[in-house]
Amino acid sequence: MIEGHRPIRDAYRDESVASSYVQTRFVEPLGALLHRGQARALSGTIDRSAPTRVLEVAPGPARLSLEAADRLRGDLVLLDASREMLAVARKRIQANSRDRCRFVQGDAFDLPFQERFELVYSFRLIRHFGLEDRLRLYEQFRRVLRPNGVLMFDAVNETVSGPLRRADPTGLVHFDALLNREAITSELARAGFEVQSFEGLQHRYSLLHKVQVLVAPRSRWLATSLMRLLDSTGGEPLEWVVTCRRV
Repeated sequence: MIEGHRPIRDAYRDESVASSYVQTRFVEPLGALLHRGQARALSGTIDRSAPTRVLEVAPGPARLSLEAADRLRGDLVLLDASREMLAVARKRIQANSRDRCRFVQGDAFDLPFQERFELVYSFRLIRHFGLEDRLRLYEQFRRVLRPNGVLMFDAVNETVSGPLRRADPTGLVHFDALLNREAITSELARAGFEVQSFEGLQHRYSLLHKVQVLVAPRSRWLATSLMRLLDSTGGEPLEWVVTCRRV
């Protein structure tokens, strides 16, 4: 069994998880801060490169798809292994009057496309696999990208997350690969990609988490304001948005 593959796949085929995913994970101030950072990075890439054919792999309930659809002039294809997640994604896309979106149930390890996309992005997928499986995913993404096409994904910073995981080894629900910039750059070069940028997200995470626990229950507005201020001061991020180019 692929490391982390079946448990993650099965978890996201649960209808209750699919319907509550955004509400439970990305509405509270800390999750909202992460979402805004990912959306900002994705929107910036779309604005700069103006792609006409875009593939999102593992979109879940269209959390970032709506951000992309707002900026795209071309077509957006959403591929997910979970029928339940795709149903939620379709409903949210249609409720927001977004057209030019196509929904495909399929396997990220065997992408069912011949098309050449200009941008492929995937968040909260690649990080859940070991090196050999990550290389398999990169191979699939590279196969459907045009030359010089762009791949975007998120990666977890070993420097920040490692000590947190060791302090609470039972707190991790799914496997996350903990990496540094050098390891990410190396494995992407092995897969035929050249890193263009690392955009840090959730700087000063320990303090952000304390604000979430201590302040957010009393005042979401104050917690959000404090988190934005802390995040803006920089330092080592908990995660990166990695942007790379197919070579």
